[in-house]
Parts: sequence; structure tokens; C-alpha cells
Amino acid sequence: MEHTEQDEITPTPEYVKGFNEGYIMAQFSPNFSNDSISNLQESDRNKGFAKGMMQFAVEKKLEKTMSRFTNVDRNPNKDLTKDKGLDKE
Repeated sequence: MEHTEQDEITPTPEYVKGFNEGYIMAQFSPNFSNDSISNLQESDRNKGFAKGMMQFAVEKKLEKTMSRFTNVDRNPNKDLTKDKGLDKE
């Protein structure tokens, strides 16, 4: 089967279904083993499943990182050099 540029841009319905299932699995079953995914045979659905789990993990890390920035912004009087071993002038 010949792949076209359109195939790379528009995922198959099976890929989308797997992506959504992987995202939900990562969201509601965080202890699900990534090793289980690597043992599956290669298919669009399994690729989507793995990418869905990865996407959730990336979003969770990004959310955690962004919350650090917003927490600093909420307290503008907080001394950011405190306990850093830096001298205040």
C-alpha cells in the first residue's frame, strides 16, 4: 500500500480511536504499564494508544510546570532568593 502525504497529515480512524483510549487509560489508570504497550503488535490503533498515553504525560508535566509559575505570580512579595544562598543587596 502506497502512503501519500495526506496519510501523514490525517490519522486513520483506528489511530484516533487508539489515541483516545491511550489518553483515557493514562488519565484514569496511571499505574498502567508502558511495557504492556511495547509487547503489542504494530498497528495504527496501538501506535495511537501509545501516543495518547504520551500526550497525557506531557500535558500533566506541563500543567505541573505552569503551576509553579502561577504560584510565584500570586505572591509578588515572596523573596525568591531566600534559601538560595544568594546575598540580597
